[in-house]
Amino acid sequence: MSILILSSCGPTNTNGYNEQAIDNLEAPMTEQAPRSENMKLSADSYSGRAMTTSNFAEQDQTSKIITTANLNIEVVSLEKFEASLSELLSKYKANVTNQSRNDSDRRLDAYFTIRVPQDQFNNLFDDLKPFAKKIEHQSLNQQDVTEQFIDVETRLKNRKALEERYLELLKKADNVNDMLNIERQLNQVRSEIESQEGRLKYLNDQVDMSTIQLNAYEVKPYVYEPENQDNFGQRILKSLANGWAGLINGVMWIIGLWPLILVIGLIILVVKKRKA
Repeated sequence: MSILILSSCGPTNTNGYNEQAIDNLEAPMTEQAPRSENMKLSADSYSGRAMTTSNFAEQDQTSKIITTANLNIEVVSLEKFEASLSELLSKYKANVTNQSRNDSDRRLDAYFTIRVPQDQFNNLFDDLKPFAKKIEHQSLNQQDVTEQFIDVETRLKNRKALEERYLELLKKADNVNDMLNIERQLNQVRSEIESQEGRLKYLNDQVDMSTIQLNAYEVKPYVYEPENQDNFGQRILKSLANGWAGLINGVMWIIGLWPLILVIGLIILVVKKRKA
């Protein structure tokens, strides 16, 4: 409809198409003058069809749940536990995305960030517990992101439909200004598409792969270590050295009081002269 109307303008109004097309591309989602409204409606009709398709898709949309868990356990041997953990990860097609260790005086800690397919999460989480000598803490969190998922998917479909419409208009542009304006709007739409695709990919990854934050630690056995003591001869030598050092310090302390001693001596001398 929009193409027929534009073509019917005839050669006497060649600039009219360019000006209206530029105005329409700069603000494709806002109300325009009657002449440019045809182009806006034509572009929006693609978005409308995409929205309708999405509404039907929503009816079959299953819930999207992001599952995360925390598990803090004490194990008898951390080395043996890590070997068993490796077998469990292979069994349930899980992987460790982050791992660290902390070695202190009393215990040895290992931290794991585990990603596991959602349908294997319960199996892996339950199979980790028998290795625990003691379970200190465990928690489970499930976040429903179904609405976020549908919203992002709908926005993405609408943006792609609008991208197709801009490509059609670009083929029909007959001057440089129209082409530049259409390409500017096209680049903006494509940037929005990339952003929505990235968000959708992230949500799908979080839903498909559940996360377990695992802390396993081994308590080190207490070992008594007596302090090293000097023998009798070494203790006598240390006592003599300490005594000599104390004597030197006492003499130096007395020498440091010479101003006070001098003042006291002068006072005593003055008092004796007066009595005489």
